[in-house]
Amino acid sequence: MNINIKPVTIFTANLGSGKTEISINFSRMLQQRGEKVSLVDLDIINPYFRTRLAKDNLASQGLHVICPPGHLVNADVPALTPAIRGALQATEGYCVCDVGGDDVGAIALGMYRPYLSEDRFNLYFVVNTCRPFTRDYAGVYKIMSDIEKNSRLKVTGLVSNTNLGRHTDVQTMIEGYYKVAEIAARLELPLAFLASPAQLVPEVAKHLPAVPVLPLEFYMKTPWEEAFGEG
Repeated sequence: MNINIKPVTIFTANLGSGKTEISINFSRMLQQRGEKVSLVDLDIINPYFRTRLAKDNLASQGLHVICPPGHLVNADVPALTPAIRGALQATEGYCVCDVGGDDVGAIALGMYRPYLSEDRFNLYFVVNTCRPFTRDYAGVYKIMSDIEKNSRLKVTGLVSNTNLGRHTDVQTMIEGYYKVAEIAARLELPLAFLASPAQLVPEVAKHLPAVPVLPLEFYMKTPWEEAFGEG
C-alpha cells in the first residue's frame, strides 16, 4: 500500500466503523515490512471491540501492544500509561493508535497533544457509510468536528471502510468508496486508502486500480461470536 506513513498513525471514528480492525491490520502491515511497531489502545469506552482483547494473540505474532494493566482491561474509564507517551515519542519505528470516537476517547487523545507535532502524525477518520451516523457529509462532519474539538487535533485524512461486517461484498465497498471520496473532497481532505477484507482485494483492485487498499484479516470478535464460534 503506497501512502505517506508518518511515525504516528492514529485511527478514530464512531462505533461500528471498523477502526480497530484497521488499526491492527495497519500495524501488522508495517510489522511484515520489517518495521518496529507499537499498537496503542486508546479506545477506552467501546465494550465489544478493543485492541486489548486481542493482545495475547497479537503479542504471539510479535506485535507490541500497549494497553491498560490487566486489572483495568475491562474498565470504562481512562487508564493512561507512561508507555503511551514513550511510543508516541519514539525516535525509531512506528506507533499506531486505536482511539475511541466518543468524547472520552477524544479527550484521552488530547492529553497527548503536547507530544504530537504536526509533522509526525496522521489522524485518520474512518468512515463506514453503512452506519446510521456516517451515511453522508453532515453526519461525518458532525462526528469529526466533535473529535477535533475534544482532542484539539485536526483530522488529516479519511479512510473508506464501508462494510456490512462479515457479509460485505465488493459492490458495497465500491459504492462506499465513492461516497467517502465525495465527502473528503467537500472537507478538503485526502482519502488516504480503502480497507477491504483480504479475500476481496483482487476484485476491488479491478474496479479501483489506482486506489491504495489495506487488506483486512479479522482479529476481533463480539462476545456472541466467541460464544457461538462465528466469524
